[in-house]
Amino acid sequence: MKRNKRNTLGYLSILAAITSIVFFFLPIDDRTDAIIIGLISLLGIGFALGSKELWYVLAGTLSNLAMLGMAYLLLIGAEFSKL
Repeated sequence: MKRNKRNTLGYLSILAAITSIVFFFLPIDDRTDAIIIGLISLLGIGFALGSKELWYVLAGTLSNLAMLGMAYLLLIGAEFSKL
């Protein structure tokens, strides 16, 4: 039973990264888009660490950290575009 729960959390972390990528390409307001991506990425990192299986921890954490970095760069770019 615990193994299935860990697998589910791992799948959810990968799904969170994919959802962040989808939101990155949607034409929403840059600031709102960055906030949504950031929150989904933080949730995905939590899922990845909760799975406690090495493959999901590495894949989920790295992919969600990359999307969290993209959200940060999107916020910076939105501020520069206002200048």
